[in-house]
Amino acid sequence: MPEKFDPLRELANLRNSVGRVLEQGVQSVQSITGQQSIRLDVYEVEDTVVVRTSAIDGVVADSIDVSMENDTLTISGDTRPEPTPTNASYLVQERRFGPFSRSVAIGIPVRSSEAKAKLKDGVLTITFPIDRDRYQNFKVSEDE
Repeated sequence: MPEKFDPLRELANLRNSVGRVLEQGVQSVQSITGQQSIRLDVYEVEDTVVVRTSAIDGVVADSIDVSMENDTLTISGDTRPEPTPTNASYLVQERRFGPFSRSVAIGIPVRSSEAKAKLKDGVLTITFPIDRDRYQNFKVSEDE
């Protein structure tokens, strides 16, 4: 059975698409200024929204700040390189360390006060229960 058309979800998808284009522009500017951004996936499963980052080199849990304002999730922090011998001379150094930040709109109402965040192998996973009381469809009736 085909999924019902949900205009709010479609608007959220459009907003996220536009957000990705803007994010790419911001990432270009950040690469020039030296600040890095992180890649992430956001998906819904059952009654939960899951946000999962790509592996973040040199990150430790106490350096990460996760906040939610309205429907915007912001993840920021700082990464640190592993110690290298003082007489080491890099031949190639592609990994970047220092501050990072990423914001993304969550297009579904969630209960951010019940969010959980875990860092494992450099991958940050944040889960939010969906607020079903605020997320509902309404029936349209004929005007009589």
